[in-house]
Amino acid sequence: DSPSRTVLLKVSGDSMVDAGLLPGDTVIVKKGAPATLGDIVVAIVNQEYTIKYLAKDEHGFYLKPGNKAHQEIRASDHLEVFGLVVGVFRKY
Repeated sequence: DSPSRTVLLKVSGDSMVDAGLLPGDTVIVKKGAPATLGDIVVAIVNQEYTIKYLAKDEHGFYLKPGNKAHQEIRASDHLEVFGLVVGVFRKY
């Protein structure tokens, strides 16, 4: 693989706890990797990074949280996928 396309990001918040991503975890992200529906991605919405499932319905693509207490995110004009989450690690 190409290390320059791999980045580590720290998880904050609890929007993906049902997917096993807990606050303080570090996700391994492959920048620019192709994502398919159902993948966990890092997306940029309103100049902020967020980690969610990539989803699509009749209205287009949206970001689905892995926690029922959170709402879906629909970009008002543009949804940019920064990269694909390919792994996670946690310090005990």
